[in-house]
Amino acid sequence: MSLTREHYRILDILRKYGELNITRISRLTGLYYRTTVKKLEELVEMGVVEERRFGRLRLFRIKGRIWGELEKQS
Repeated sequence: MSLTREHYRILDILRKYGELNITRISRLTGLYYRTTVKKLEELVEMGVVEERRFGRLRLFRIKGRIWGELEKQS
């Protein structure tokens, strides 16, 4: 699966702000909540983003040094 414009918007926000929850990512990217959830799940499946859960709270961040590798591909 290749990265879409929405994936890059999410990754840019995570790079800028670090670890965020879904609502914050959705607001900062301007994507609908459900779209944000779907795109984040795809990024987790690809191994680009990691998720941490604290009860109902789901936090997402870029995994390791992935961002530098993604910038080289684009």
